[in-house]
Amino acid sequence: MPLPPFSPGTPDSISSVFHPGFVVDGLLPDLTITTPEWIHFNVHSELLLSASTNAFGGLLSQPNYLLAVPETAVVINILLNVIYGIPCHHNPPPLPSTQAALEAIIKYGIPLAPLTVPNQPLYQLILSYAPYYPIEAYALAAHYHLEALAVAISSHLLSYDVSRITDDLVIKMGPMYFSRLVRLQRSRLAALRDIVSRPPATHPDTPTCDHRAQRELSRAWAFATAELVWEALPNTSTHALRTRFAKAGASIACLQCQTSLYDRIQEVTEEWLAVKSSGLRPQAPTQAPLVRMIPPRPALRSDKAQVHMTRFLFENSCIHLPAFVISFLTDRSAAPVYG
Repeated sequence: MPLPPFSPGTPDSISSVFHPGFVVDGLLPDLTITTPEWIHFNVHSELLLSASTNAFGGLLSQPNYLLAVPETAVVINILLNVIYGIPCHHNPPPLPSTQAALEAIIKYGIPLAPLTVPNQPLYQLILSYAPYYPIEAYALAAHYHLEALAVAISSHLLSYDVSRITDDLVIKMGPMYFSRLVRLQRSRLAALRDIVSRPPATHPDTPTCDHRAQRELSRAWAFATAELVWEALPNTSTHALRTRFAKAGASIACLQCQTSLYDRIQEVTEEWLAVKSSGLRPQAPTQAPLVRMIPPRPALRSDKAQVHMTRFLFENSCIHLPAFVISFLTDRSAAPVYG
């Protein structure tokens, strides 16, 4: 169901879903929430009280029939959809509005944890941004320590260039989630290195292709691997892999060597596809999740220092080459057999 429509520019507009005739469990609304745009939402005070741990920010500590809130109609609309369990991801509002709704949820004492598990409207809403704004959605989930959402969104960041993340986003997600994202990218590069480290299989000697001739294929694969590991990015495509290693065998005349080469290329692409389909692994909580009832503290100087240190370690990490590649690279007689 799309977010309930309303006309923000019309005085005294009424939500088409949260209207005076909105019946829940046989009960009509007994409370009207009014936003600065004069949009009216008719709701059930008992339901709001049962969902809140602080009497809806103290506004319902005394019986009330009309509440004027400072949040915009879009934010209140999200908040009420979440409380009533109404799906709202099919027509999502702008991402900043959803972040403002998260702040409102915390402000009005609604625990986040039960609302951010799979199949809940808030979980589905935040996840709906992942295909279009993956790093922003990940930072939002990380900022509020929404582990399940961060893990789900990370699968959309497999090809994301981590060096493009701004300092503001890094500080927003915090060192722990930024480090996990960096480790995800590094582990992908390490996995790629391991995948390509095994050269094509050899075949029994023939009159036209003995073990010395087959060494040319291994040498060509080694040089291609060295170039690939040096230049590879976490979003390296299977097409790039195929092209790189097919070029390595362009001058190989032996049909058995060519077959071995193309079989190995197929294995490499299939293994890399399997790596590309996985994101962060869920992290076991070390303590009970905390719900912040106050705005997040400003980033400390030490946070920024840790962020820059993590960036430095990622961007200046050593490149480890497979042993067989090093043996060819240090062999003075070795030379690439392709142009």
